[in-house]
Amino acid sequence: MTSFEQPDAGLLVEHLLPSLLGASHSLSQEVQERTMFFGELGTALEVLHGRLTVISSPPRAAREDSQYPWLWRYVSHFTVGAAARAVQHAKLWAFHWKVDDKEHLELHVSSTNLTASAFKGQLQAGWQVTLPLGDRTTQSTRQTWGDLVPFLEALGASAGEVAATRVQRLITLLGRVECPADVTFVASIPGQRSAARQLKQFEPSELHVLTPTIGEWKDRTLSAWSADVGVVPGKIHLKWISEKHPWAATTGWALSTAASEKLESNGVQLECLPNEARFTEQHRDGDPRWSHAKLYLLRSRRKRWLLVTSANWSVAAWGAGKTSPRNFELGVVFESEWTDLEALGEPFEPPDTIPFCVDRADDEQPNPALEWAEASWDGKRIELRARSSDLDTPITTLVTFTGSSEERISLVDGAAAIPWKDPEHTPITARFTQGAETLEVAVVDLRPPAEFAKTPLPEVDPAVAKALREAFLLQRYGGPVVDPESIPGLGGGHRPPAVGAPAADYSVQAWLDARAAFNVVDRWRSALAEAAIEPALLERVRLDGEELRALYARREGPAAGLVAEELGWRLDEEA
Repeated sequence: MTSFEQPDAGLLVEHLLPSLLGASHSLSQEVQERTMFFGELGTALEVLHGRLTVISSPPRAAREDSQYPWLWRYVSHFTVGAAARAVQHAKLWAFHWKVDDKEHLELHVSSTNLTASAFKGQLQAGWQVTLPLGDRTTQSTRQTWGDLVPFLEALGASAGEVAATRVQRLITLLGRVECPADVTFVASIPGQRSAARQLKQFEPSELHVLTPTIGEWKDRTLSAWSADVGVVPGKIHLKWISEKHPWAATTGWALSTAASEKLESNGVQLECLPNEARFTEQHRDGDPRWSHAKLYLLRSRRKRWLLVTSANWSVAAWGAGKTSPRNFELGVVFESEWTDLEALGEPFEPPDTIPFCVDRADDEQPNPALEWAEASWDGKRIELRARSSDLDTPITTLVTFTGSSEERISLVDGAAAIPWKDPEHTPITARFTQGAETLEVAVVDLRPPAEFAKTPLPEVDPAVAKALREAFLLQRYGGPVVDPESIPGLGGGHRPPAVGAPAADYSVQAWLDARAAFNVVDRWRSALAEAAIEPALLERVRLDGEELRALYARREGPAAGLVAEELGWRLDEEA
């Protein structure tokens, strides 16, 4: 997943991840349900360790204290700028699912950041598709995705070597299914040519723009951008708000007075959004959310094309002529019959409507010299890396661990390492300081599954953690659904003693127990076979097998003994 703003741990832990993972327990103040929630979430995230990735821009301010700092052990968070200054403004979510033995790739392209405000306080626009994956990756199939693949390669490279490896997994999946024929990806890559040229292929004669942020256009850049797209400024319609529009009271919409005057003097049509304009049935009167959507409607002689994107209308997002974009941006273009955007708005007519303008001092602030940093831990060493345009001022790093302990070290030639093998006190954050500048990042946990499994479950009492792990392990491989009443020490009520049964019934129950146990073995063997092509996942499944064998070896009865032996044989075969 990608985001411009820093991903919100609260949003991910309390809402997004439980929803994506199909969690059956909810976050509650009641101790038993809360423990079940974090036990289920923690064990599920542990299985996906190394497979959940977020890429964002570097933080522009000190990281806010999070209620869930442990999350970044499970979700790897990278920032762009490893090779050159860059802004990550794209919003791409990609999910690899397996349903009923069939694999699918789900893609979302939108304007949505991974923040609570993006979901609660803003209206967003997005595009989504879910595609069945084929068995093989081919170069010809991958090429059908057009500019998406070069965008991903550049994004991964900008976020560092580890991130590049993670992004390559997605590129490999794209080689297993063709891009939908009616979709074209439009991407901006920092330092490369103007992305606006990608719109020229649609031969637009008119362009309607709805974005909440408008850049500081000049005569030269506006003329160049218009030439890139193939639309004269007089045929560009900017949908904007008046001073009396409810969104003017937010900090979301921004157009400077100078930019407004420059656009109008070049013939761009500024058209006033009515206060009562609604984009969806869910957007009703009194809804306090403001539009964060970025929409471009391209009208040609015969067709209308809608671009849903992360890109505001600015040179930083698009580039213009020989000026390269500064941001990573991503959007999709598809033919659309939606004409609402084209019909929306009339010319501003003072004094009734005056364009809302606000001058932004932030644009005048110099770029920080400390541009990028990364911290990772493989269970043995903490590797620290940073890139700065200031080659003379030393960089120091303060690493914070669970338990509030800290280690400080100075970087040499932009790198340093700290020996660290303590799984009980994992490194959480690294704060890089150069002069008056600071850059704080989460430590990426690169431990192999066997080492990562030593980490305590988050937010769970250690006294019940082992039993919870085993219960959710069995459930994951087709065993019984976890019953909190069966977890020692969880505080649930005691079950009444079982009613005596005829001796003949014991053999039937033993047969049922054995059948259920061997079903777990069968599910584990299937997972092992499916993981064969991916070493990290294979190690994770093998570790599950070891834990299942130990679990059944501790149980009484002939069925448990046979299951433990069966698992042992299978593990020895794979060794």
